[in-house]
Amino acid sequence: MTDQGIDAYAAYLPAYVLTDNRLDPAGGPAPAKGPARSVAGYDEDVITMAVEALRHLAAATPAGRHLLLATTSAPYEAKTSAGIVHEALGLDPGVSAVDLRGHRSGAAALDLVVRAGAVAAAADLRTTRPGAPDELAQGDAAAAFAGGAGHAAVLLARAGHTTEILERWRLPGERHDRVWDERFTAEILAAAGLDAARRALAEAALDAVDHVVVSSSNPRAAAALRRALRGTVPSQQDAALERATGFTGAAHPGLLLAAALDDAEPGQTILLLSATEGADAFVFRAGDGVRDARSGPSVRDQLAARQVLGYGRYLRWRGLLDVQGPARPAAPAPAAPPMHRRAGWKYRLEGSQCGACGRVTTPPGRVCAACGIAGAGEAKVSLRDRTARVVSVTRDHLTTMPEPEVAVVIADVDGGGRLSAYATDVPPGDVTVGMAMTPTFRRLWTTDAIHNYFWKLRPAPTPDPTQDPTQDTEGTH
Repeated sequence: MTDQGIDAYAAYLPAYVLTDNRLDPAGGPAPAKGPARSVAGYDEDVITMAVEALRHLAAATPAGRHLLLATTSAPYEAKTSAGIVHEALGLDPGVSAVDLRGHRSGAAALDLVVRAGAVAAAADLRTTRPGAPDELAQGDAAAAFAGGAGHAAVLLARAGHTTEILERWRLPGERHDRVWDERFTAEILAAAGLDAARRALAEAALDAVDHVVVSSSNPRAAAALRRALRGTVPSQQDAALERATGFTGAAHPGLLLAAALDDAEPGQTILLLSATEGADAFVFRAGDGVRDARSGPSVRDQLAARQVLGYGRYLRWRGLLDVQGPARPAAPAPAAPPMHRRAGWKYRLEGSQCGACGRVTTPPGRVCAACGIAGAGEAKVSLRDRTARVVSVTRDHLTTMPEPEVAVVIADVDGGGRLSAYATDVPPGDVTVGMAMTPTFRRLWTTDAIHNYFWKLRPAPTPDPTQDPTQDTEGTH
């Protein structure tokens, strides 16, 4: 199997973290070492998180490959969510787009990445009832991988174990998972996980590995598997990461693998074990190019950049708290014909570049906004990966979004073009003229059962690689 593996990978953690879910915090501060959960913004969902993880890997998706989206929380039931991701990435029409559903879909997508050379994102947005015992133990994230010859990691062995078990489930139309008593299911999942791990290690002819990462929807099973597989050397990097993000559903195996690859040295071995509705075990050897295979910021840097979110704000974002909004009619639903005609602008943020003067017109048009020549703007250029500089900012206090106000900016794009867009992942008062911002694909609103997606602007990232947020998140929040 030395010719099967991962060539590139990326992880995406939203900008927010929830550390306290008490409705009445008057009793004192939250426990210092309590768990935290990664929280997607009010304008994020599985599709937008998958786009963020995959957009860095777009160059690794030639025609003929499959684009896979693994999730348990797709925003549409009968519509293929991967098709929207495909459009936002601007992939070749020859690349098929397929959804994978269910708690085990993240491991299945990873299997297809390494065995079939697919490109996949696993993303989940997990919501519990307010105050649920595992509310802080669930989280939102995405991870993406591109298959190939093993530039990042070579697959040495793969083993699976399927068992039918009623552990986590959700009926059509329901929003929250139902969970059986974890004490009953932990023993079953731990046994399945040990069986898969031992068979994978035997196939790889290894008695031990350099890194062990365990993902399980059942925290008792995860703890038991970590103890059994690590013996007296309890490396707790994956457990610490999970306490900083929560269990991120279908994305969790990929998120843990991405974090392990961030730290792995060429030649080191990694056992990835996912125990959910059975078990899936992978044994990888870090490739010679693992150090430059990551696309986008590391998991550690993304943890460091997160903003602490208040519980009331979280409840509003998730629609778990019914709050009176402004006396303003709902935004109109987008219609299918104009969405199709304007797909280049709506999904890929394409402007038209004038063949006469070279200026970029946004939205794209037949007449150049700079020189007025008609028919010279047939060339299309995407602005989604460029930096934009704010030239004007105002605040909307009558927004239909679950925020009291949002910033609306006009920004000039480096290389040409001007954007008028909502700002996101930043307090409205912090947006200033001259601020550098980058486009991010988000959901604007949902009307008449139609999700309206477009591009917003967020502050350009400035990661600090000297921090270790995994330990800080546990010790200070």
